[in-house]
Amino acid sequence: MPILATPTQTYAASSSKSTKIESFAKKQLGKRYVWATQGPSTFDCSGFTYYVVKKTTGKTIPRGSTVQGKHGKYVSRKNLKKGDLVFFATTGKGRVSHAGIYLGNKKFIHASSSKGKVVISSMASGHYYKTFVNGRRVI
Repeated sequence: MPILATPTQTYAASSSKSTKIESFAKKQLGKRYVWATQGPSTFDCSGFTYYVVKKTTGKTIPRGSTVQGKHGKYVSRKNLKKGDLVFFATTGKGRVSHAGIYLGNKKFIHASSSKGKVVISSMASGHYYKTFVNGRRVI
């Protein structure tokens, strides 16, 4: 008979994975943004999320922010947890065009084309608050 994980064990495993994702993602800070790349030394936004998820969990997620924004379990803004992927409609066309990884406290890490590198940005107000589409839980 299989042994089932308790809710506490499941949370602990998820929390451990999110800590691993956060730590690994932060090690990429400052690496250059280059369109259509997925690491290890340069990234575009979805290449960054793809690389971090693959390296920390072994899971392969789709490549491209639009398809990543439909992958995994939907998460609303108020229910985001560390390690969730976050998606934005930054082009004004209403569809997902940017991706990052939620760090908690209304902050996320992403490969920013405007900054030219991997950075941490706020989702509390401004551009990313206004353009937020959804979160996705893939761990």
